[in-house]
This record gives sequence, structure tokens and C-alpha cells, in this order.
Amino acid sequence: MGIEWTADEWRTLTIQLVSLTGFVSLNIGLNFFNSWALKNDGPGPHFDFPVFYTMTHMVATVIGACVIMSFRRPATGWPSPSQFVGYSWGLLLIAACSTVNLLCNNISLTLISLFLNQVIKATGPLPTMVFSFIMEHKTYTAYSILACILIVLGTVLSIPLTSKGPQTSVVGVVVVIISTVAASLKPVALSLVFKGLKDKPKLEPTVVLFYDAFISFWMMLLYWLVSSERAATVEYIGNRPLVALGIIAGGASMAFGFNLSAYFFTKFTSSLTASIASNGTKVVNIIISALIASALHDPRNICGVLLVCVSLMAYAHAGHLAKANPPKPLNISFLGKDTEAGKVSEETPLTPAPQSSTQCCVIS
Repeated sequence: MGIEWTADEWRTLTIQLVSLTGFVSLNIGLNFFNSWALKNDGPGPHFDFPVFYTMTHMVATVIGACVIMSFRRPATGWPSPSQFVGYSWGLLLIAACSTVNLLCNNISLTLISLFLNQVIKATGPLPTMVFSFIMEHKTYTAYSILACILIVLGTVLSIPLTSKGPQTSVVGVVVVIISTVAASLKPVALSLVFKGLKDKPKLEPTVVLFYDAFISFWMMLLYWLVSSERAATVEYIGNRPLVALGIIAGGASMAFGFNLSAYFFTKFTSSLTASIASNGTKVVNIIISALIASALHDPRNICGVLLVCVSLMAYAHAGHLAKANPPKPLNISFLGKDTEAGKVSEETPLTPAPQSSTQCCVIS
């Protein structure tokens, strides 16, 4: 006899499959849509206004967070001015990291290919590891460290050095590196800023996502108002209103859908499944963008892309193993404090959640 599933089991499986499909497809789709829309040369709408464009994604993220909170009301209540005051410095720092990360990420897409953007962003685990060791005194297994080093090595090999490769710009590379560093610093700085707030209730990831996007929007708006992009944006919208509306609506809709699918995907699956799906999506992004950018004509580039992809999956596997067998402390004093065995030194007022559940709509 076959295995009989209950109605609840079928419902859970359906939600898992639908949310996984949305999580992967919208992740990939949003990356390619951003690159196509923001590119200032070649075919496309040439909507090269990354600050304004990212602002619209912040609006979509705020709306998405509100929809998610309507499904499940946060234990600490809906976001409010009084709640914000209690966590203001930490939330401002989170938003600052997000603003730098998302703006620099989208600015880089106007200067370099999506392929180059993705392989550089894939090196994020290494700076996160360095920051957490220096600031939190957290240790890692040799497996994790080796995987991170191989990701960086693969990235270096992937970068095209000839004119036959994808679009390359020194400024674009520097900007995406800044984005990667900001994204890597965010989770580490988060735990340190909230040190000493153990007497306060923990904020759920969805609440933090709301504050993150809301504050980031105002930071971006202030920059946009005083930047040269403002006049160019207004002129473009005036000359091509339907094109501009389509780009904004398309990007914001995918951002909204991604946030919803990411929430349900992480809610109804394990953290390991979410980690594998997240890293697997990065691999797919890199491979597809490499094929589109014709970045695989050189054996060195091919080896680099393969090394990055394999190392990303190895890093996810190393993280899973480290949870079951945390690394031993180094038994040395670093910056006046002892290193810890694979665990952060302070608790944050955030409920535990897979990394992807608190990401904003622009994929980092």
C-alpha cells in the first residue's frame, strides 16, 4: 500500500513547492530584471537611476512586511514610534548597512555585468567571517574557512581580463566590493549594537525588515533629493512615463512577491533547506549570467566559475556540519577577549531565523 497523506500534509507540501518556486524564480528574475533595467548601454530601457529605483523596492518591502505581519501578528506588536525609540540606534545601523549595500549593488549594475556582480557578491562569507572573528570573537571550522578562501580564489579566476569578456569597470568593481562589505558587516554589527538590550523583548525578523526598509527609504530619499540623479529621473519619467511606470511596477512587484515567498519558504522548511536553496540560487545566477555575458570562453574563467559554484555549496554544507559539531575555541586572547567556540558572544533582540528571511528585496 502507498503512503497516505493527510490534508494538512498535502497543504504543507503545496506551500513548500509554491514558495520554493517563487523564492528561486523571483530571486533569479529580480537580479536579471535589475541588470537589464539599470544598464545605461546596449539594449534596454536605460533606466540608470539606481537610487530612485531602489527606493521603490523599499516601498514594496514595507508593504510586503505589513502583509506578512497581517498573517501572523508579531509577539511584540506592530511597529510603532515608541517601539522604534527603544531600538533606534541598532535599527539605524541596520538601515545604514542596507542602504549602502543595496545602493552600491544597484549602482554597480549600471557599470558592470550581472555575472561580475554575482561572482564578487559570492565572496560575502569571507568578510563576514573576518568581521565576526574580530568583533564577536567567533571561531569557524577549517572546512568553512577553506570554502571561503576557494570562493575568493574562484572569483579572481572568473574576472575577465580581455575585451572579449563581459563588461568590466574598475569603478563598478570597487562599488560592488563596498556593497559586499556592507552586507557582510550588517549581521555582525547587529549583534554588537544590541548588546546590553537583553532586558527588551526580541524583535521578530519581519518587524526588523519593516524598520530596515522604512528607514532605508528615507535615507535614500535624502540622498536622491540632493544628487544629480534627481533631475535626470524627473526628465526620464516626463519623456517616457509608461516605460518608467512599467519598470517601477515590474521591479516592485517582483520584490513584493519575493518577500512573501521568502517568508513562507523559511517558515515551512528547515534552515538547511533554506541555506541550500539560497546558495543554489546563487549558483544558477552565476551560471546563467556567465552564459549570457559570454564569460566562459577562457579556460581560466570556466575554472573560476566552477570553483565558485562548488565552493558555495561546500560552504552551505560546512555550516550545517558546524551546527552539529561547533568548532573548538582557539584558547587565545584576541583584542582583550577570549575567542568563543563557533557562537556569537552576545544575544541580539532578534528571534532566530534563516539568513534569507531578513533579506531585503534586492538580492545580495
